[in-house]
Amino acid sequence: MYTLSSPTVLATDAAAHPNALPLLRGLSGAFRISEDGAYALAQAWHDRDESAHGVAWVLVALLDMNVPTMAETLKSAGATMSADSLATGRFGTSSQVAALVATAAADWPDAAIAPVPGTGYVPASAAVAAAAAAGLWAHPQLEAEQVAALRAPFEQAADRTSLYESGDSLYGPRSVAVLELIDRVRSGQVTPAQLAGITWPAGVWAQAMHEAAWACHRENRLREQMRAVLDVTLEFVAANPGLSPAGIRACTAALHAMTVSRLVADVADEKAVGDLTLAEFGI
Repeated sequence: MYTLSSPTVLATDAAAHPNALPLLRGLSGAFRISEDGAYALAQAWHDRDESAHGVAWVLVALLDMNVPTMAETLKSAGATMSADSLATGRFGTSSQVAALVATAAADWPDAAIAPVPGTGYVPASAAVAAAAAAGLWAHPQLEAEQVAALRAPFEQAADRTSLYESGDSLYGPRSVAVLELIDRVRSGQVTPAQLAGITWPAGVWAQAMHEAAWACHRENRLREQMRAVLDVTLEFVAANPGLSPAGIRACTAALHAMTVSRLVADVADEKAVGDLTLAEFGI
């Protein structure tokens, strides 16, 4: 299950996904759609190929029924299962990713007239963004033809107009600090060996991230937090193309602590910020 307040779960699963880079780019884009972009998506929904779109959604639902979640993978894991096989397990399904995008990625301005399987009726703009994300998440188990059918309205809208918010405040009041980290990750100054070597006493990381999430909720920065975590993760995966799924999972706790500590340093509990900032001492 994925939520707006726990971006590290979504971003880590996406980073360990076989379709990681396109998926992370797609999720990042979904969480920065502008109002004008949303109206373009809504128009594209009306122009979609209803038959192909519907068939693709049915196949996504069938895949979701048969793809084990992380909990199921861990429960059934045997002595012969490799670390990378375990690391590719996910905490949620394509439909749950679609539900998160449809309900939380933007303040969708149009009417709730479009059905999204497992979610109900949502704005047409949200339905287009959700289908595009679900297609990326379901690939490569979902064949390219069905992925294309799910993504066609989104890509049609993108061909017509710019869909995304831009500027220097995508990550809120602390954008400069987040952008500095993105630059460091992109340039290779933050390495897998450094990140994997950073640990916290039991429960400390989780509690600090929880406190940071509450601060984001209180300050209306949850969407900014999601953008920051997705974008830093994207740059890390792009900068380390040979890293295995298990290797990626070993790095994301520290990477996301560095991200979130920058985002909430001005508003979160001092102890929580301090605990998250411990990651900096390993770099």
